[in-house]
Amino acid sequence: MNTQSAPTLNIQEMPKVLAKYRGRIFTSMMVGMILAGGMAHVIPKKFKSHFVLTVYSKYFQSPLIGDFVPGFSESSDMTSQRESLIRQVLTEDYLDYLGNKYNLYDSRKKSASLISRLSDYFSPSVNPDSKLSDEREDLRARIEIFPINTTTFKIGFVNSDAAVAYRVTSDIHAEVIRSLLELRMHTLANIRDAVRRQLGFLPVPTIPVPVVSAPSVPGGAEMLEEDLTDVRNQIRALTAQYTEEHPLVIQLRDRERILISRLDSLRSSEGYSPHRDNPQKVETSGEGARDTYSDLTKKLNYLNIAIDSDNQHQADYFATLEPPLYPSSPLWPKKGLFVLWGATLGLFGSLFIALLREYFERSTLHASGLAHQLGLPLLGELPAFHP
Repeated sequence: MNTQSAPTLNIQEMPKVLAKYRGRIFTSMMVGMILAGGMAHVIPKKFKSHFVLTVYSKYFQSPLIGDFVPGFSESSDMTSQRESLIRQVLTEDYLDYLGNKYNLYDSRKKSASLISRLSDYFSPSVNPDSKLSDEREDLRARIEIFPINTTTFKIGFVNSDAAVAYRVTSDIHAEVIRSLLELRMHTLANIRDAVRRQLGFLPVPTIPVPVVSAPSVPGGAEMLEEDLTDVRNQIRALTAQYTEEHPLVIQLRDRERILISRLDSLRSSEGYSPHRDNPQKVETSGEGARDTYSDLTKKLNYLNIAIDSDNQHQADYFATLEPPLYPSSPLWPKKGLFVLWGATLGLFGSLFIALLREYFERSTLHASGLAHQLGLPLLGELPAFHP
């Protein structure tokens, strides 16, 4: 007599089980797809609109002022610096402006009006400032800033209304560019004002009018030295404002060479030793203040040129790779994804039930199975009567 083995299911029997319960499995998959598709229509939708913005390195640099304003340059951590500048736009005032303009705060209150009423009835009143702070944080969390690389960022906004998501994203796009430009202009203006204040503390140097006289008639080395000192003072005053290529500077340089040659000839013939202590002191008197004033004046001119250039070429610092677009489909829920989840859940659920049923059928003692195990003929089965 054969002994009864334990009821088991192996992988080789799976095709038979699938074929046996194929109708139920198909029905379960269809029901799961229909239910999941219905849930995708019922669940509140979320729409996302975004734009892609590039902040060029030239935003942090200026060929005119970079040599004397070292702080106004690009740092080593470029990504975090740009992201921090973008996030500076999301101030509390600007968030309240968005919330009031697009009813972002009111919509959240209306959606939970019944719940909020019950909560206010059974619990103590909530501080309005605390509720406003929570609404700001909720709005801030729906504004996403994602760095694509060191210079490019993807900025988006999520909302239950597609039109509101698009309008808020467009508003953020304009505000980010306006804020970055205003920050750069504010930095340049502060530096310019500091240079102006410093110039106000310095005395305005008097620049002598260059007068080129005819060569002096040789009448003594002292007269030639006085002429040479006067010419050099004129050259120093002119070179503080002009280059060496200026016609007056060239003319004075020629005059200087003539006087030097005449002095050298006099010294060699008469053995004259010049006394240049006093002229040298006069020559250097006020020279430091004049040089400082001239240097600051040049820098002030450079700053004015840089500010004027920024006003004319503001678009050179940014590039909108993708402008804000109206969302064509919801970010969540995805109908196709929900249908796939429903079909998968129906497949595995029905397969689990089929395997469970097959297991219990094999573990139960049936007349046919018992006759097969004992090797006896099956005569029949007694009907079950219910009183």
